Amino acid sequence: MTTASKANKKAIEKKFGETAFRLSQERSDFLLPQILDFVRNKKWINLRPEYQRRLVWDDRKRSLFIESLLFNVPIPPVFLYEWDLSRYEVMDGQQRLNSIVDFYKNGFALKGLEKWNELNGLRYRDLPETLQRGLDRRRLSATVLLVEGTDKALPQQGDIRKLVFERLNTGGQQLNPQELRNCLYAGGFNDLLIALSRAPLFREIWEIPSGAAVRQNRLYRRMQDCEIVLRFFAFRKRANIKGSVRSMLDRCMEEHLSATRTQISDLGEDFKTRLSLARDLFGDHVFRYKDEEDKFQLSQPLYDGVMVALDRLWPKRDRLLSAKTRVLDRVNKLLSRPRAYEVIVGRPNTARAVLKRMELLAKAIEG
Repeated sequence: MTTASKANKKAIEKKFGETAFRLSQERSDFLLPQILDFVRNKKWINLRPEYQRRLVWDDRKRSLFIESLLFNVPIPPVFLYEWDLSRYEVMDGQQRLNSIVDFYKNGFALKGLEKWNELNGLRYRDLPETLQRGLDRRRLSATVLLVEGTDKALPQQGDIRKLVFERLNTGGQQLNPQELRNCLYAGGFNDLLIALSRAPLFREIWEIPSGAAVRQNRLYRRMQDCEIVLRFFAFRKRANIKGSVRSMLDRCMEEHLSATRTQISDLGEDFKTRLSLARDLFGDHVFRYKDEEDKFQLSQPLYDGVMVALDRLWPKRDRLLSAKTRVLDRVNKLLSRPRAYEVIVGRPNTARAVLKRMELLAKAIEG
């Protein structure tokens, strides 16, 4: 081994000693009624659908999981993170735990079962007492992660939590970027994104239904509706438009982690007023373009450009509304140009394309 190789090996060993943080693991088995108590007493937190991701499992998948418990089939462990003394955050296993809690609360009836089809249509309260007692005796394993020492390169507990969470979610149904942000940047700003995505006007424009049907909606199921809202806040600040779009969105979440209630309220008002202005200007065809078959299609890039352009032109909103026929005409003419169409509605999703898209639309609308 050369002297350079020895030096490199020592540097690697030194970094291992300095940067490897200490995580201890404890493995415990819990009866299902115990899990209900932990959730009820808020010892296990972040079981709400907005955490990690919205409930991806439908009732059939939840029913199969309950059937597996009744069959006493081995279930993978859930992962908990001890963020405070005897207080745990669920890092992996939210779908399983929510299914258990909801079934015990009679929140859904079993469906789609083939092995034990006699159970279809039954809720927990409808099960024979023998099956209820059997379910009460089933156990779920939990691996508890405890931080014993912090990494010098990652001194913040939140950074350790982020790294562990990302590594846990490299398999299975992997979280998409917005689902990760929803977990890693929990707080007032993240709550605002969720609230704005539920606003009636936003749902109407993006064709997101209300009630039970929302679970089947593509945008809602994987939190893409929240990412659409986030894009407005990330792109309205010109200095933030650099690097990849994912990094822009991550930076925006991080920058707003410590936002005050007043700031959160102001941001919410900004979004709602700009969205209303867009609807007033473009009507039912807001954020839509005509495809090759002359049918109107929703476009996220077009939404980005229009929302930020209107944000920049906000002081001129009254003039824009008084001349909305001309505004519509100019935007339609812009979209009829192949190169402009490609930038505004097409696939490019780079920082350069984002900037160009907004400049073209702002110029067309203002003119």
